[in-house]
Amino acid sequence: SSGINAEYGGGLVGDTPPAAPAPAAPTNNNNNDLLMDLLGLDAAPEPAAPAIPPVTAVNKQGLLVMFNLSHEAGRLKIVAQSTNNTSVPISEYIFQAAVPKSIQISLNAASSTAIPPGGSVTQDIFINNPSKSSLKMRVKISYNSGGVPAPEIQETITSFPVSF
Repeated sequence: SSGINAEYGGGLVGDTPPAAPAPAAPTNNNNNDLLMDLLGLDAAPEPAAPAIPPVTAVNKQGLLVMFNLSHEAGRLKIVAQSTNNTSVPISEYIFQAAVPKSIQISLNAASSTAIPPGGSVTQDIFINNPSKSSLKMRVKISYNSGGVPAPEIQETITSFPVSF
């Protein structure tokens, strides 16, 4: 058969010519980077900032208050999520907070003053700590449970991450 291939230029019907070598892949990523820039994407995404673990502020009398922390506009933003883990509704819920005089605090109104059983409300708290002193917060919570005044809760929270 080698004589036929040599005599007639090679290749029988159904034979495929040898594949051309594949072009080499570019060794630089300039084209890829350019495409990613055009699409508004990072070619090498930066690692996400580590999540700040929530802080348990209060866990008493069936009331759980968690602080979810983040930085916003150069200050600490705390979303206080208060959850009613009892079987009766909470009404007239008031959450108050105080910090040392060297730290500034601003509290927004809670999303509601009523918390149904298993439900929760949120309240935004903003902290400005220019002196970077360790953050301590005193909280006072008053509410009615099932229509009856509950004992007032007072706690001092010092378990904030060091970076605050």
